[in-house]
Amino acid sequence: MSNTASVNICRGIEGGECRFALFVAEDFADRIEKVVEETGWTDFLKNRFGENINRHKMFTVNGSACPNGCSRPHISDIGLIRACVPVVDHENCIHCEECVRACPDKAMDFDGDRIVITREKCLVCGYCVSSCPTEVISCARNGWRVLAGGRLGRHPGLGTELPGVYTSDEALAIIAKALNLWMENYEDGERFGRIMDRLGYEKLLEE
Repeated sequence: MSNTASVNICRGIEGGECRFALFVAEDFADRIEKVVEETGWTDFLKNRFGENINRHKMFTVNGSACPNGCSRPHISDIGLIRACVPVVDHENCIHCEECVRACPDKAMDFDGDRIVITREKCLVCGYCVSSCPTEVISCARNGWRVLAGGRLGRHPGLGTELPGVYTSDEALAIIAKALNLWMENYEDGERFGRIMDRLGYEKLLEE
């Protein structure tokens, strides 16, 4: 990647070495880089600043294959966290409660009749799916949680999470939208997150 953007993908995505990692296509990082280039971001920065572009002007995309966030998606311009929205086949569930014990966020419970998922607690990590011995828990939707506007520096802030779970194509479209918004509203010295604080993060979801 050029010195105008940084795409950082956690080792769970890159090498499949992490036991917590959900599946991510091997070419996903390459697809992110292609989208960044296609927006014209590189030419935009080089036209303004020449070849000497410092790291504070770079656009950062950090992807994580699970909510543990080893790649620090919460402090990136765009952060991606792989997600699996669980659903239970109650008819074939044997009520062993392995999923209840496995859930690190205490989002699973057995109410005496069926397994209940508290969606407000669920981080859609997929642990319950892999822990179920009878395979009655599956992913109703695979995709990405998307966070935007995270940053360090003098005025740090965690990224704002967009509502929902997005397919890879949808996540890539959000990245393109983010860069276009930044270019349209660019002010030297102002990070992407500060601009989005002003514009409103719902802009990233507009057609």
